[in-house]
Amino acid sequence: MNKFLKDLIELNRLERKLKEFEPVERNIKAPLIKLENQRKALEERLEKLEEEIKNIKLKRSKNELLIAELKEKLKEIEEKQAKVKSEKEFKALQIEEELAREQIESANEEIERLEKILEQKEEEKAELKKELEKLEADITLQEVEVREKLEVIEKQKEEIYKNREKIISELNPKIYRFYEKIKRWAGITAVTPIRKQACSGCNMKINDKVFSEVLKGEEIVTCPHCGRVLYVEEEE
Repeated sequence: MNKFLKDLIELNRLERKLKEFEPVERNIKAPLIKLENQRKALEERLEKLEEEIKNIKLKRSKNELLIAELKEKLKEIEEKQAKVKSEKEFKALQIEEELAREQIESANEEIERLEKILEQKEEEKAELKKELEKLEADITLQEVEVREKLEVIEKQKEEIYKNREKIISELNPKIYRFYEKIKRWAGITAVTPIRKQACSGCNMKINDKVFSEVLKGEEIVTCPHCGRVLYVEEEE
């Protein structure tokens, strides 16, 4: 078999091996990504909850401020009542006083309602924080496991890259450029075997003349249909 053809077959085999690592790496990273997505969801929930707590506290403050203003108003009404001269004025102040007291009562009820909601939200926040802490610990452990597994794969890939670079350095530059041109569209199937006298890349039948040239293995032969480099697999 032509040496350059052998080199292209081996180069393509190594690049296939590198491609095979991609789903393996994805599977290794998947549990960590899942945990990180859970953390992100928890952080978003916590952020939303803190915003809700902030709004509840703001509403409570507004009601407290309203009560303080209404109490000041009651003092003013009391002072006015001591100075009124007519019954009509006194009754008008009485109505104003009753209205202010009703508003104070309503504001106190609202504060009480808000306090209960706030208590629930704070409990929920504490639970979320506990959940987040546990998740952070799980992520730390998972990161160690993922890193160790990826290091093993990285060593295997380094060896393949080294062998790949060796072949490329020894390969005729013109043939390598030719191979890269095919690889741009054919990917890891740039060099493909003939099976049942058909190109395994495009599955089209190869005529006898081309098949005979491939069998000889003296030249680099491409598929007349798709342009991939063809070869015949050696039988074990």
